[in-house]
Amino acid sequence: MARREIGLVVGRSCAVAALLLAGPLGAQSVRPAVVEYAGAARGKFELTNETVFPLTVVLEARGFRVEPSGELFDERFDTSKVRLRLSAMSFRIPPLQSYTVFYEASATQLPAWFQIIGAMSGAKTASGLNVRIELPHVVYLLQKEPLRRADVAVRSFAFDSVGRRATVELENTGDALGRVLASQVDAAGHQGVPGGGFPLFPRSRRRVEFPWSGGEPERLLLRFSGFALEERRQPSDSR
Repeated sequence: MARREIGLVVGRSCAVAALLLAGPLGAQSVRPAVVEYAGAARGKFELTNETVFPLTVVLEARGFRVEPSGELFDERFDTSKVRLRLSAMSFRIPPLQSYTVFYEASATQLPAWFQIIGAMSGAKTASGLNVRIELPHVVYLLQKEPLRRADVAVRSFAFDSVGRRATVELENTGDALGRVLASQVDAAGHQGVPGGGFPLFPRSRRRVEFPWSGGEPERLLLRFSGFALEERRQPSDSR
């Protein structure tokens, strides 16, 4: 299954459930949705049942990968690389209540990343259809040394005058996992809408699009933890 990885928060449900939940069922949530730890993790997350039905929850650990487009694909959880202990594997959440899951995680090699999926079932629509929704808690185990400015390269910064969007392609040439905390393109006399944050995985590329309504964008600004990156666009990049 593929989905879009959006900044710090990754939410998902099956398409049918998303449509069914448009009714008066309330909502389910996981908090926090994404966390980062330096090395090993001793963490927790909370699943909330905001419906009037008791919900049954089954937890499952999964791996994932993110394509340059930002699309996220589930993968098998590799127990030879990540060790995970959960306080519970299944439980019930009464109506309008929450349940906290505690866990410990470590990896044989850093950085590492995985997700703990909470599959929630038991809610029903007004017509009596059963609804099942999956909510991920995403965990990043970070390496000791942070991502360096020298390891981040802007491979392209182009403007599509027909589609009215700027497209940026970044590359992480190092072995560290980093995160763009904030992103923005702008021009003299025109400030673009700021973009969100997203992870930059080791030895990988990432493409990001920015809607643009002004003339031509001139500057790209990216903020990481510990440093900022600024790139000026050349007029020849327009198409």
